[in-house]
Amino acid sequence: MKTSDPIEYDEHGTKFAIGCNGMEITGFHGYAEENLNSLGAYFKSLPITKLLEYKGGLVGSPWDDGNNFESVRKIYIGTGEIGILSVKFLYENDTQEIVVGDHHGKKNLLGHDEFKLDYPCEYLTLVEGSYDVVPGSEEFEVILMLKFTTNMRTSPSYLLMMPNPSFVLHKEGHKIVGFHGKSSNMLHQLGIPIGHS
Repeated sequence: MKTSDPIEYDEHGTKFAIGCNGMEITGFHGYAEENLNSLGAYFKSLPITKLLEYKGGLVGSPWDDGNNFESVRKIYIGTGEIGILSVKFLYENDTQEIVVGDHHGKKNLLGHDEFKLDYPCEYLTLVEGSYDVVPGSEEFEVILMLKFTTNMRTSPSYLLMMPNPSFVLHKEGHKIVGFHGKSSNMLHQLGIPIGHS
């Protein structure tokens, strides 16, 4: 996010840098008497964001909000008579700026439901959903229900109460840091990238 000001005694000394691409510094070692004589560092690999496969039907246009986010801040869910019409997500990036994702699906003129997370203490860990072929969808599978779980609580079920969800998007020890899927005038598929919590 930032670089410190130089802390130096003699700006004409021999310059050096300690770093390794794809790694973060986790500690230091060196040699010192009255002054610091040498410095080294310990490294470990940065967490790798992984994509979990789509869940839902096979039709619709693909979309991807990306996976370069720190966390999900808010979720908008538009529901209709036969399924989930649309979703939109607000994210937090690594500079603490809010990023507004695109609207996926058909906007509901009657408004939408909102699920707001208490950032930075709360983060998204799991998504449950159900999908099926329903009348009025041209025999395409659409997502009927969505429910979101965080490290602190679980949202209401949006649209229909299903005793057994058709899919669960989750990986133990990880948080959800974005969304991708497929949509038309309905939401057909949903998938997630994950990062270490």
